Amino acid sequence: MNLKPADLEKCMGPLWQPKLWREINKEEYLKHTNCYSYAFNYIDYGDEKLQPGEIHGTKYKKTTCDEIIQKVKNDYVNDDVEKTSLQEKLPEGRYKVSLFIDMDKQRKDTDSHDQDYHFYRQDCNGTWSHKPGTNEATNKDASGNAITNPENADRNYEKKCKGEGRKDCGEEHNYQTLCGYFSVPKNSFHGPVTRFVERESKSNKSNDTN
Repeated sequence: MNLKPADLEKCMGPLWQPKLWREINKEEYLKHTNCYSYAFNYIDYGDEKLQPGEIHGTKYKKTTCDEIIQKVKNDYVNDDVEKTSLQEKLPEGRYKVSLFIDMDKQRKDTDSHDQDYHFYRQDCNGTWSHKPGTNEATNKDASGNAITNPENADRNYEKKCKGEGRKDCGEEHNYQTLCGYFSVPKNSFHGPVTRFVERESKSNKSNDTN
């Protein structure tokens, strides 16, 4: 008797498949799948990281909660992205993602001012995972601890970088501001979905670390 399909349908989110994502990250035109695409369980084919708003046509212009949330809703207009909470139980077929931003207040009004966003997703087993930029997907926070609650997780990657003695910490971030939790539909019960998103011309893009 095979109970696997029923179990998968009752999952709290996408499957946590670290080996698969390690293999994906080895492919030049797949490794640019970032935290945004990963949170929604997509693999993006291309040589650039997808940014909120680009599926709909216009990338976000300000790194604020309201701006990025609206761009996410524009991108997934048919998916009914809804605000939820960490504790709320969702109906079958939906799971949670969370959004945090780094306002980079310490470097405001300087040339090195660099705001950023970051998404986490709740997986089938109830824990959370994320994919920092082109790095490998992980279910651990900046301190190396499993993520059971994104709000309690260590999200200070700048501190981690400096603690490791690295000198290239300028692009690392401390995602202090919680924008919220969101209910989104599962697009697959068995693994991530590969897609290609046509973007606006490169001349209209800025550099992004996510």
